[in-house]
Amino acid sequence: MNVEIAHSKNPAMGWDVDVTVTAEGKETIAGVRIDINGFTKCDEQVEPPARKWHRQMPQQGNYPGDNSVVVTATEAEGQESTSVDEWS
Repeated sequence: MNVEIAHSKNPAMGWDVDVTVTAEGKETIAGVRIDINGFTKCDEQVEPPARKWHRQMPQQGNYPGDNSVVVTATEAEGQESTSVDEWS
């Protein structure tokens, strides 16, 4: 699985977090969990399993301050891929 995480400052408050998960080879995406600063913000089962998944989450995290986004994507066969983005 290829997991891409992007963040950009939201003019109103916090950060906008953009997550894209793309399956590779014969993989399919069956679930995605997004944790921001230790709190689960998304825990979605993908039905039917997909080749690509995308979510934008506005006004997340702390500005100023330390932030982390952990994305765990689960493949239909149960294997997990995790990606982390951290910034201050």
